[in-house]
Amino acid sequence: MKKIALISRDSLVNYALNHLISKHKELQIKHVLVGIDESKIKKLKAKGQLDLVIVCISSGKGDSLELLSQLRGIAPRVPVLLISNNEDQHFLLNFMRCGCKGYLDKYASEADLVNAIETVCAGHLYLPEPLQHSLKAEHNPLPHEQLSKREFQVFLKFIQRKTIATVARELNVTAGAVSVFRSRVLKKLNIKSNADFIFYALQYHLLTLPDIALQPSAS
Repeated sequence: MKKIALISRDSLVNYALNHLISKHKELQIKHVLVGIDESKIKKLKAKGQLDLVIVCISSGKGDSLELLSQLRGIAPRVPVLLISNNEDQHFLLNFMRCGCKGYLDKYASEADLVNAIETVCAGHLYLPEPLQHSLKAEHNPLPHEQLSKREFQVFLKFIQRKTIATVARELNVTAGAVSVFRSRVLKKLNIKSNADFIFYALQYHLLTLPDIALQPSAS
């Protein structure tokens, strides 16, 4: 039996996926989490209680940026299948490059879902052809993909226009540590200011202009 952890904040989606998957005796959703708990997922995997993580996200990029940083910690250890109603290819590529092995859109059928689960659990990619071609075309890691785990977390916080104090509180580190990580990120990405973070994020499709308009200004 394939044991699945479902990462989703949508109770209706959770119910629907539970209903569909429960019809297949070889599959079972054993864990439902509102976010990626890296330490818990590692423990479940080590105990043989987890074969697949399904991540469900909406079209917005706020929560998805946080998921990107967390995915880098679990994707090498357990297969990840993404379900999203966002069909933007650049948005999806960011998740694939962080380790997701499969993607289903909102039009997927029950058969598609089961096929995707079995394919990803077998160690293969389950992606639409255009997405596969785009993924294969980008051979070299992007600059932000060469950041350390903590540097990447700090980077994603700054492109959301969060202050050093806010980043320190959310990552449970000192403000001084955040400043050090920020300096490293600026150097590695060859940028000079917080404004450059935004331009970089736009260039690599981590943000769109509507996302920026919805973000509160840092104070």
